[in-house]
Amino acid sequence: MRPFLVLLALSVAQVVNGDLHQLIVGTFGTENLYTVEFDDVALTLDLLQNYSAPAASSWITLSHDKKNLYGTSSSEDSPAFISYSLGNATSITYRTTLQMEGNCSSSKAIFVVAASEPPYAVYGTPFGSLGECGTVMSVDKNGTLSEVIQNYTYKSTSGVHGMALNSNNTFIYSADDSANTLWTHSVNGSSGEVTYVSSISGPVAGADPRHVAVHPDGKYLFVVLEGANKLAQYTIDQSTGIPSFNNITYALIPDNATSSSYWSDEVALSYSKNYLWATSRARSTNATGYISAFSLATDGSITDQLFIIPTTSSGGTANSVTPSEFSDKFVALTDSSTGFVEIWTLGSDDMNASVIAHLDLDDGGCCANAVWYS
Repeated sequence: MRPFLVLLALSVAQVVNGDLHQLIVGTFGTENLYTVEFDDVALTLDLLQNYSAPAASSWITLSHDKKNLYGTSSSEDSPAFISYSLGNATSITYRTTLQMEGNCSSSKAIFVVAASEPPYAVYGTPFGSLGECGTVMSVDKNGTLSEVIQNYTYKSTSGVHGMALNSNNTFIYSADDSANTLWTHSVNGSSGEVTYVSSISGPVAGADPRHVAVHPDGKYLFVVLEGANKLAQYTIDQSTGIPSFNNITYALIPDNATSSSYWSDEVALSYSKNYLWATSRARSTNATGYISAFSLATDGSITDQLFIIPTTSSGGTANSVTPSEFSDKFVALTDSSTGFVEIWTLGSDDMNASVIAHLDLDDGGCCANAVWYS
């Protein structure tokens, strides 16, 4: 074959096949980790691997270099966190489980997040009748969880469901669903340990902060209010790190929806950080949840809510949205009511979104959140 025809054939093949991207998916009640693959041209989503894990993980997160995966241990009698090493998205090796220490022994681990700066500490929280604690874990030279280096307390009525670090890892923010509180802790750059800075109540009684996201410029904090079914924008004081409520909120369900029939879930920034995604879940499996996107100004503030549209299911206890790390166009959405992963794409005019790929993973416990490996 002539050289130019070879090049043409290769070019066509690349256009047809597109780029392949892998995601790892956790579960609420089955001891599995799934690796799935998305083709961004063919718009297909396929199962690559079902990894047998030591425990179910209702939340998973990647290390800064994607060589490690950390998860909550939903199968333990006491809060614990699991560490895996990754050769790639399908080369998963269990390394260790760390029990959370302190007086939160009757709660279940619910959330875990990893620092992106040295010493790369990992932070976890439980949720339940004794969910007032947080824990800080160190990692070894390979990134494997090493030991619990700090236990700290929120308050006796707390149940922190989500956390987020700012981009330089100097502050960590905790969304306290049970105590309707937003917490700020400073982070020690040498040890990773945290120090209490402030706690502020939600905008109204029953607002119930659930998950948070920090814009990388560090000026704005976005908070999903599970009980109020709204997204709140906070301004962060650049000297103290303390957020303050701007009296700016956006509904995450339509105006004609009954708020008590929904519970809002997740918020996450897009690849370019020019968009923000958020979701709500329906409390009944006979109804759908909703997905929203927002446009952001260059300083990180919200300029507009682009849409609120129904998801394809209630979402169950998930409807967790995870934007891709290679394009603003794609986000992954998980469901636990029937168990599936979907890829959604932002419309060309930014005023809508739609499902372009769907994969059922109905094993009785899937699906919790997903992370993009590539």
